[in-house]
Amino acid sequence: MKIKGLRKVVTIFTVIAMAMTIISISFNSLLTMYLSYKLNNEVGKVSSIGIIGGADGPTAIYLTSQPHPYLFTVIFLLLSIAGALYLFFIRKVIK
Repeated sequence: MKIKGLRKVVTIFTVIAMAMTIISISFNSLLTMYLSYKLNNEVGKVSSIGIIGGADGPTAIYLTSQPHPYLFTVIFLLLSIAGALYLFFIRKVIK
């Protein structure tokens, strides 16, 4: 009974980690490429984007060229892989 409860918890955390990985990849890569295309900037030079908009003024878009470490993406990717491997091997043990 204890293994099934732990399995449910690991499944939930694995799904959350996978969702956060996908969200992080999309914001780090796809949004950067899309906005650099729209702003006629080279994709290789842009590593992060900041958008500041206000109700009483113009919207400002900041593009930075320093490399971003992608630490958040890597951590959640590793958590997703570890959770998936755990669920795969625990399924083999239970059967």
